[in-house]
Amino acid sequence: MFRNLSTVGLPLSGRPSELIEMALSFGFDSMDLDLIDFQQQAKVYGVEHARRLMVSARLSVGVFNLPVSLGGDDATFAADLEALADRLDLAQQAEATRAVATVEPASDEFSFKDNFERYRTRLQSVGELLEPRGISLGLAVNPDPADRAEKAHQFMHTLEGLLGLVAVSHQQIGVVVDPFAMHAAGEPISMIGDIPEGKIVELRLSDAPADVPAAELTKAQRLLPAETGTIDIVAVIKAAEAAKFDGCVTPWAARATITGRGRERIVRLAGDRLIRAWKDAGLPEVPRWFVPVMPEEAEQAAPTPAPAPASADTAS
Repeated sequence: MFRNLSTVGLPLSGRPSELIEMALSFGFDSMDLDLIDFQQQAKVYGVEHARRLMVSARLSVGVFNLPVSLGGDDATFAADLEALADRLDLAQQAEATRAVATVEPASDEFSFKDNFERYRTRLQSVGELLEPRGISLGLAVNPDPADRAEKAHQFMHTLEGLLGLVAVSHQQIGVVVDPFAMHAAGEPISMIGDIPEGKIVELRLSDAPADVPAAELTKAQRLLPAETGTIDIVAVIKAAEAAKFDGCVTPWAARATITGRGRERIVRLAGDRLIRAWKDAGLPEVPRWFVPVMPEEAEQAAPTPAPAPASADTAS
């Protein structure tokens, strides 16, 4: 497993060089790739130029959002699929091997059975393009009750449901494990350890408010990992290790829960908490060419250096 910084998971903005510097400073091994932006840069400047910052920083690519509307109408899906091969070629050149997409939680148009078959056939088509390029696709769920409450037909919003879809999909299709969504659905962390080897594409770490019933949680209440301890991220990491997961672990939080903290402090908190969880879970810390800064708690506890004695030239 390795630690991944996402500007979607932690809604952040800034110049790429600034974000890369923060990723390095606070113990991250990879960053997500904006594939559409990368495609535009590569078209103008070439692939090597578009990759130069990540390569020089020795950061790998975490995941990229699959540029396909899996739940869209037939015309939209067909157009996305037609453009996908060229985009996946660029992802391959960027050494990106993990894509992610979110399954719609409900539908007004399709029954569960019809929607299930619709996704299955579309994922087969996508998987056939992913396989020769060595790319896996992780499916994520949207656990927010409001996004399915007014719909005529319920669909996927649990890990259990996702695993059922993945079981009959192309071999390149897996899941995004999201313990926040699992907590909202009442699913135990132990489920993670039972996921077939190779089927976890990304692990997203968040926390939840201690005073909100799980079934009433909304995506706007997603907290930084280890904020309240409601979701035990050490247990999550251990369960992922038991499932032989070796991919990226990404902190996720809603914009509303991190507003006002400042960009650098947000990344530092997320990095510090993942480093601590790594240690508590007994995972090895891989040596890095760029030494992360001292964790905030250790920095605050460190003694203040004594002032240097005045020299003879400055003494009165």
